[in-house]
Amino acid sequence: MSRRAIDRFFGWVCRTALAVFFRRIEVVGRDRLPATGPRMVVGNHVNGLIDPLFVLGTLGVPARLLGKSTLWRIPVLAQLMDLAGVLPVYRAMDAGADRSRNEETFARCHDELARGGALSIFPEGTSHDDPRLKPLKTGAARIAIGAELARGPLGVRIVPFGLVFEERTRFRSRVLVVVGEPLDAAGEVETARRDEPAAVRELTARIAAALERVTLNYDSWEEARLIELAADVLARGGEGARRRPLAAEFDLQRRLADGLDPLRRELPAEVERAVAAARAYERLLRTTGLTDGQVEARPDWRAATGFVGRTLLRLLVASPVAALGTLLNVIPWLVVDAISRRIEEANQIATYKLYPSLVVYPVCWGLETLAAGHWLGCGAAALVALAAPLAGWVALRWHERRELLWRESRAFLVLRNRRRVAAELRARRAAVASSAAALTERWRALQGSPSESSRA
Repeated sequence: MSRRAIDRFFGWVCRTALAVFFRRIEVVGRDRLPATGPRMVVGNHVNGLIDPLFVLGTLGVPARLLGKSTLWRIPVLAQLMDLAGVLPVYRAMDAGADRSRNEETFARCHDELARGGALSIFPEGTSHDDPRLKPLKTGAARIAIGAELARGPLGVRIVPFGLVFEERTRFRSRVLVVVGEPLDAAGEVETARRDEPAAVRELTARIAAALERVTLNYDSWEEARLIELAADVLARGGEGARRRPLAAEFDLQRRLADGLDPLRRELPAEVERAVAAARAYERLLRTTGLTDGQVEARPDWRAATGFVGRTLLRLLVASPVAALGTLLNVIPWLVVDAISRRIEEANQIATYKLYPSLVVYPVCWGLETLAAGHWLGCGAAALVALAAPLAGWVALRWHERRELLWRESRAFLVLRNRRRVAAELRARRAAVASSAAALTERWRALQGSPSESSRA
C-alpha cells in the first residue's frame, strides 16, 4: 500500500473517531492552511493523544507527526505509529531515552520538508492541565531552521493552530479549532547563518506568540471559568438556552482575558466588584444545577409543551432500535468507562476513553456476532454484525435527547416554581452583565488612549 493511501486511511479513521467522540467540531481559519509546500503545523497540547487526531482528521493535513519515544513501549500502539509514519522524539524527561537519536529524527524531518511534505509538532513538549500555554521547547524552531540551512531554500511555513475544548473529559462535548496565520522563518534563517542559537530563540518566541493568538490563556482555572461565564452573559443576547457556537465566544473571551490585568491596574475596585459578582452568580448556578442559558430564557408553557411533545415523540419512535443498540453496546461501554475512571490527569481521560474504544467495541461486536451465529444461525449473526454499530449510534443519540429533555424540563420547573430563586439568579446575572459591559467599554477606551497605546 502506498504512503498516500495509508495517509488517507488514517485521515478517515481520525475523522470518524472524532465525529463519534465529539458532538460538534468547529473550525476557524481553515483557509489559512497552505495546501502544498513544506509546512509545519504546530498546536497547543492539552488533551493527550486526542490532539494529533485533529491534524490528520479535522484539518486534513497528511503530516508526519512527532511523538515522545516512550509511546513505542506500548504494544499495538507502537506498530500503529510506525504504520502512520510517526517520528520519535527522545526527551530528557523520559527515563532511558537516548537524546542523541534526535539527530536521526531531525534528519528525517528535514527530508520530509525537502520533499514538500508536512510535519506536525506540539512544541509545549507534553500534554498538560495548565490554564495557559507552557513555555515552548525549541524543537519546532530547530527543525525549521535546520531544514532551511541543510536543504534550503525551502520556504518552510509554520502554521499555528489552537484547540479550545468545551469539556475535555466529557464524551460528546464540543471543540473549537482555530488556525492562525502562517509564519515565514526567512528572517531567522538569515540570523542563523551568524548565530543559530539566537535565531532558534527568536523563532520559538514568534511561534509562542502565534499560539497565544489562537488559544485561550488564563492565570488560573477560576479565572477561566469566570471569564467564560461573563462572555456567555454578554454575548447571549436573548438566545436563551440554545448553545452558541464556540467560535462566536472565542474572540470575546480573548478580549476579556487580555483586558483583565490592565483593568486591574487602572480600576482595581471595579474589577474586584465584577469578579465578586461573577463568583456569586457562578456559585448559585452550581447550587441550582442550572446554566446561564437556562436562566436567560423565560419559562413559557407553550414553548415548553411543544419541546417536550416533539422530544417524546422522537424518543418513542426510536426506542426499539435504541433499546437494541443499548443492549449490544452496554458491555463495551462499561469496560471503557471503568478504564477511564482509573485515570487522574484530566488531559489524559479522553485518550483513555477513545483509544480503548477502538479495540473494545469491535472485539465485543465480534464476540456478539459469533454468539448469535452459534446459537441462532447465520442470519442472526449478520443482523447483529450490522445492528451493533448502527443501532449503537441510534442509542447514543436517543440517550442524548433523553438527557436534554431531563435537563431542560428540570430547569423549566425550577425557574417556574421557585420564583425567589429565579429572581435571585436573574438579579445576579444582571449584575454580571452590567459590570462586564462597563469594564469592556472601559477597556476599549484604554486601548484607544495614548497612555495605553504606549504601554502596549
